[in-house]
Amino acid sequence: MPTVHVVDESPVPAEEVLLAARDFSERRADLWPDVHVAYLEVHETGDDFATVTEGNPWPIGYVWERLHYDWSQPGVLKGTVIESNIFKPGSTWEIRATLTNRGSRVEVIGVRYLRGFKGRLLAPTFPLGLAKQTIAAHLRHFLSKLEESVRS
Repeated sequence: MPTVHVVDESPVPAEEVLLAARDFSERRADLWPDVHVAYLEVHETGDDFATVTEGNPWPIGYVWERLHYDWSQPGVLKGTVIESNIFKPGSTWEIRATLTNRGSRVEVIGVRYLRGFKGRLLAPTFPLGLAKQTIAAHLRHFLSKLEESVRS
């Protein structure tokens, strides 16, 4: 199973991390380097869910996914792929944040099943650990942006 699991820590409280993770405004593109405003579309929102299309240009071409985000479980935001040009429906990514005495412990767990021509182009990166490095860098970027906003 193509699972990537990364962990980081931040002085930002866990609830603030999760609130920012489910911010689907244009701020999302500032927080996550793999989300571009031009490719961000919110289709539906509720008290504990949102359906959103996100995407960006990659070296292999435009990549997008429509996700159903759910945050009904405390401490977790989970996105499940509904459709995508690179990931199979049912693929997931989730962010978990737990309170620590210094802020929060933040985990990202991605279970990503690749599909199509673009997916086959990326398949070799999973066993090489490049996907894990990329996700770890994206998580650190996200947390750094939150930390900056707390300091301001």
